[in-house]
Amino acid sequence: MDYSAEKFVSDRCRMYFLKFGSGDRKLIIIPGLNVKSVLDMADVIVQGNIIFADNGFSVYVFDRRENSIFPYSIAQMATDTLYVLKELRLDNLYLYGHSQGGMIAQSMVLQEQKLFKKVIFSSTVSHLNSHAKTVMTNWIDYAKKHDVKGLYDDFERTIFSEGFARIAHKSMVEEAMSVTGDELDIFIPHTENMLTFDVTERLGEIKTDCFVIGSKADKVFDYELIKELAEKSHSKSFFFENVGHSPTFETPEYNQRILDFLLS
Repeated sequence: MDYSAEKFVSDRCRMYFLKFGSGDRKLIIIPGLNVKSVLDMADVIVQGNIIFADNGFSVYVFDRRENSIFPYSIAQMATDTLYVLKELRLDNLYLYGHSQGGMIAQSMVLQEQKLFKKVIFSSTVSHLNSHAKTVMTNWIDYAKKHDVKGLYDDFERTIFSEGFARIAHKSMVEEAMSVTGDELDIFIPHTENMLTFDVTERLGEIKTDCFVIGSKADKVFDYELIKELAEKSHSKSFFFENVGHSPTFETPEYNQRILDFLLS
């Protein structure tokens, strides 16, 4: 499918995004934490989410703000993304946030509930426990040492199921070879802001129709934390048994269940 890579620019904010599909309904996707920009992963992102464009959605995948001033909190990420959405004059919006993108999505909904008809929180949590903080701290330590191999080996161990890690290994090695020092230096504060994120006590404020989806075998965020998000936000939910933190890569059923919720 054809897509466009575009850049929003104003005196306040610069942000890249991908756009594909031509439906009246707009699906806003906020991807998870990554070392690389969405522009570098455009083909994979489009192919992985083509089901939405094929079923009546115009899909917008937003990167993080380009000209960030650190420290840069999850709430600030949400505010900047909302600002860009409004400046682009987008309406009829549906929101899908994965992992850190799901944290940003929680903050976006808490700031501007009326903007979104439905929201998906994918493999995400409202706060970190000691296990998740250890995972993030390990990633930060690898990045600070500019140990790309160690970082990507840890990504494979934590993000994917053991079986899928073997399938993804070659592409992960290829991506790691392209990582720059500047990208690692930006990755560090983008990871650190997850350590202090906590909107747990505000989840009851969410009245939008929400869907929490994830895996009981998630090695980044414990299943109990993901389930807590579903319960406290009064969301519909579904949890796979044996896939990893990014099930969209491991089973086509993942995005099919998200699509079913969007169209219900």
